Amino acid sequence: MKILVVSSHEQEYGGGEGRLAFEFAIELSKRHEVTLMYPGKVPDRLPPGARLVVVPIRSLDYTLPALRGKELRGLVRLLDAFRPDVIHSHTPWFLGAIMQAWAFIHGVPFFFTAHELPSKMLEWGLVRYLRGVMQSPLLHALTRTYLVSFCRHCTGVVALNKAAADDIRGIGYRGRLFVIPNGRTLAMYNGTGPTDISSREKVLTFVGDFGPRKNQKYLVSVMNHLPEEYRLLLIGHDVDHRYRREIDAAIGQELRPRVSFTGRLDHSRIPAQLARTHLWVSASLMEVQSLAVLEALASGTPVLGLSNETIDEVIDSRVGMRLEHNATPEQFARAVRAICETDVESYRRMCSNARERVQPFDWANAMRLTEQMYERSLRRGFPARRGTLAIPLLLGTAQMLIAMIMFRILQAIAFAERFQGRRQRRAAAVGVRA
Repeated sequence: MKILVVSSHEQEYGGGEGRLAFEFAIELSKRHEVTLMYPGKVPDRLPPGARLVVVPIRSLDYTLPALRGKELRGLVRLLDAFRPDVIHSHTPWFLGAIMQAWAFIHGVPFFFTAHELPSKMLEWGLVRYLRGVMQSPLLHALTRTYLVSFCRHCTGVVALNKAAADDIRGIGYRGRLFVIPNGRTLAMYNGTGPTDISSREKVLTFVGDFGPRKNQKYLVSVMNHLPEEYRLLLIGHDVDHRYRREIDAAIGQELRPRVSFTGRLDHSRIPAQLARTHLWVSASLMEVQSLAVLEALASGTPVLGLSNETIDEVIDSRVGMRLEHNATPEQFARAVRAICETDVESYRRMCSNARERVQPFDWANAMRLTEQMYERSLRRGFPARRGTLAIPLLLGTAQMLIAMIMFRILQAIAFAERFQGRRQRRAAAVGVRA
């Protein structure tokens, strides 16, 4: 089977969505002829044995393709030469909309995996800088109209879990909906054993790029209610420099020795960090199906988190603890101590249960369900739903123009923030010399 996989991010950007789409294409390429298309640069390397054709598209940044007439014609020629049997997009934006139009014209089955909740797509990211614009009722109505139209022109939509499926139905989509979870290479985490819970020092870990949705500042506040032998390790990229400064301010001098930052780590180094982690902690406000949580469980690490889509799906008292989303830092700290100060036998049992909990998320299961979905569509011969593409194409074009304007605005904001930060550092240096 010839399959085109579409992503809106390079592997190292876009959080789990970018990494997941890349790994998804690699897993499919073990049994099929696969091409992966995304805006960005050629990857430095591919995993050994990967039989994957990678087509990076020139981009304005790491998510917005720079498609002018010449590039668009080249893209169409590539599609005409490859002639995919199936197109599977991991994004409804930009490249996803263009590929859907090509699939519609050529009668090729087109699938879309939703990595975000459609009802909450405008609540994060740019909203921090453009709150008035992003919270506009008109923009919300246009976005909803676009997403519903995009989904209706899909052969099928893939939800990662029941929470995502309910949200997709909630925006008005009534077409074919498949529930297929994220896949992980669980064997990658088999080498880690239960951390020694009897050790005096206790390490709490969170993996995720810095931003309000990940809510790392809450985890820092929890540290104020824990004894000095507890340490917090934060792994992730500073995608939101303003939020990172808020975290630094919350840490202050007193907590600084007990809170560590690693920056972004290559994914291959995460198992080693989990091997010395006693408890994986999360205060994320929204996680459709967090790869980091699944990987923590696969390593045999208990998880404690505030209620969100992922925590509600996979976490209970057998593998850690789930708290209500409005739990206070004091309540969270008590839950941390309840797990980390339990007896060795109970802790080991929790670690074993954690590994067992994520078995359905192995890539073998995700690929089996995905291939069944493709084969069913090809066997029954139902391509993308027919109808007019005027609305999605019109809204897609408007979306591209709006995104380009926002990109330039964000460039100006980022430049202003860097300039302000430089002035503050210079002023501080002058103060120290004085």
